[in-house]
Amino acid sequence: MPHSRRPRIAMLWEQFAPYHIDRIEAAAARLANRADIVGIEVATASETYDWPPSGAVRGAEKRTLFPQMTYEAVGAWRRFRAQLRTAWGCRLVMIGIGYNRPDVLLLGWVLRLTGHRVVMMSDSKYDDRQRSVWTELGKSLLLRCFNAALVAGHRQEAYFRFLGFGARPILQGYDTISAERIRAEAAVPQSDPVRFEDRPFLFVGRFVPKKNLPTLLDAYASYVASAGDQARRLRMVGSGELEGQLRQRCAELGIADRVDFTGFLNSREIAVEMRGALALLLISTEEQWGLVVNEAVALGLPVILSSTVGAYDLLVRNLLNGVVVETDSTAGVAAAMAHVAADEARWQHLSQASQDRAWYGDADRFADAVEQLLDDRTQA
Repeated sequence: MPHSRRPRIAMLWEQFAPYHIDRIEAAAARLANRADIVGIEVATASETYDWPPSGAVRGAEKRTLFPQMTYEAVGAWRRFRAQLRTAWGCRLVMIGIGYNRPDVLLLGWVLRLTGHRVVMMSDSKYDDRQRSVWTELGKSLLLRCFNAALVAGHRQEAYFRFLGFGARPILQGYDTISAERIRAEAAVPQSDPVRFEDRPFLFVGRFVPKKNLPTLLDAYASYVASAGDQARRLRMVGSGELEGQLRQRCAELGIADRVDFTGFLNSREIAVEMRGALALLLISTEEQWGLVVNEAVALGLPVILSSTVGAYDLLVRNLLNGVVVETDSTAGVAAAMAHVAADEARWQHLSQASQDRAWYGDADRFADAVEQLLDDRTQA
């Protein structure tokens, strides 16, 4: 395998969102004059996410393999050939595409067998779904092509140890964003003009079943019934297949006049929403991580979330900077809303504690991990 005098590191994802660029730029800044970073996005768009086309990446080379196409429109064999060709010659190849894609596993094995170091980037954890022992055993064999794993948090690390990584390095810091970027986009002023009494609850995400949004609306209706005229509004930021059902549910619950559906918003618009919100709500039944939590804590926003959300492990401490709830307890979620909304001094304490945890979700941790992976002493 050819090597340049300065090592090259490839970072591969399906498509780039702002937080992918955050990570690439953080690694490029950390390793300036020590390594060359190649950020590779397979396609400009996908059928899953409405992210706008990505822009330039500071300090790194950016490669879009199939411009103006969706990821799903490109066949697996075409993806494999383009990915292999672009990553060839890089000392370290970091793959952030799910290992359920056959071209990704083939890419991993070909690179490993030709002397490259291959790192899986993942936020999967054991409790994401019902697991089969035999399926997990087969998966552990297929994943032997990876020299190391860069994962999101504690539960992800435990899962990859279960999958047989053993002595292979497992580092944390994958699901991170640039707190500096989020704060700049929110343009947080020295004196926040939004009064405590006017701050609404906020949901940000896709309107899909795993987000548990019917339960969220039921809980909000219960909170409104209890709080009366003092009840905060609820802003639903996002779009998806369930939007019609959710609007209908609001009407049935009598809360349609209190719930705002904003549609899809870009990163800057979401940051502004968070700047003026009371708390972020994320009570998903399945959530590998939940990067919206990183954004919230970067802006000092308290979080009400379920323990199934992976970000809970590092970014939220119950009753310190948020409230942890059960996914099927409308009463518990409603009580959490009332707890956060009732007292401004309490909210200020929650807000400050959230901001204090922002480093755990910052892209500097991703750069830390890449720096360690480049070190020959982490090889396996």
